[in-house]
Amino acid sequence: MKIDSFTFVKSNSTLYRKNFGKCSKIFKNLLNSRENFFFDTLSEQYQKNLFLKKNLLKKKLHKKILVIGMGGSVLGSKMISSFFGLDKNYYFLDNLNNIAINDLIKKDLSMFTIFVISKSGQTLETLTNCNIILSHFKKRKKNLSKNFIIISEKNNALFNFAKKNSILFFEHNTNLSGRYSVLSDPGLLMFNIDYKKIILGINSVLKGNLKKDLIKNTATILSLMKKSKIDTYVSLIYSNNLLNYGYWHQQLLAESIGKNGKDLTPIISECPKDHHSIMQLFLDGNRNKFFTFFKIANKKIDRSIKDHFNQKFRSNSLNNIINAQFNATISVFKKNFIPFRVILIDPKKSTQNLISLLVYSMMETVILCKALDLNPFNQPAVEAIKKETYLKLS
Repeated sequence: MKIDSFTFVKSNSTLYRKNFGKCSKIFKNLLNSRENFFFDTLSEQYQKNLFLKKNLLKKKLHKKILVIGMGGSVLGSKMISSFFGLDKNYYFLDNLNNIAINDLIKKDLSMFTIFVISKSGQTLETLTNCNIILSHFKKRKKNLSKNFIIISEKNNALFNFAKKNSILFFEHNTNLSGRYSVLSDPGLLMFNIDYKKIILGINSVLKGNLKKDLIKNTATILSLMKKSKIDTYVSLIYSNNLLNYGYWHQQLLAESIGKNGKDLTPIISECPKDHHSIMQLFLDGNRNKFFTFFKIANKKIDRSIKDHFNQKFRSNSLNNIINAQFNATISVFKKNFIPFRVILIDPKKSTQNLISLLVYSMMETVILCKALDLNPFNQPAVEAIKKETYLKLS
């Protein structure tokens, strides 16, 4: 993974130097205190143990996978699936949608492995979707233990159901927030990913070449929030395989930092499509935004284009046109002094680079929260809606 950071805050300014020192200290303290189980998922021992679990699961898993969950319980696996182009075999129920669930029920679900993931074991939407799928199975008198795997905390509705029906159960650590669980059971159990590459990706951020970038970038964002009143974080995504990363990061940032009247509102922009819609606002609207350009560099898949309109381009292919738009937008941002950075994924090291991006994003978010005196791991406001919903259903 390569990060090009462009200077919009002077590195010798008092504000930046203060924030750089603050972020550096927070980074060290986080790794020493390990206050959330998230930090344990970054250890080599944890990833080795998870790899052994995945090896035991290999024979049980069907070719097709259905994941039922909400938010952090499903966004991580959904992102990994789309990044590696596995969409033909991976399906997700992550909303209440009659059309989506009816389409799934028409399929032969006995040929699927079905992961039901809820940390609390009582997420309303997850249990609702699971109830419908279970009714479908029971009508056909199917053995649930052959198809279902449950990931949850112990001593709740899902845990008891798994025990009663001899369903394979994996415990969700109580001290692990869902949005930080992507490198644990909920995010990785359903994928055959080389754990050595996972460890390389983790260490490149915690110990390697990306560590300095992490501190510098976080200090820059903090300085921009203070100096330029930046309150919006825009992800400009130029590779379709990274779009679900955008949705995962949106939840990570929004639930972690949106507290006590503070925020860094995340916006996902699918480019170059959005050049023809919201880009006008980005270029000429309120200067309250920080931008990150995301792209997979030099993708192998490309399509040459025959010119029927006499445009006289020197080299005509889909990738060339996307690259031209990507680089043109960067040039315009520079000329307009709009604060941004560029993150490029190397397709030759795709697994390692993806893991680096995930760890980098989570660490950056945690450091930002700590610097703003916020708890990165809770979401108290959302709990109020859950309680009110159950009251209305009672």
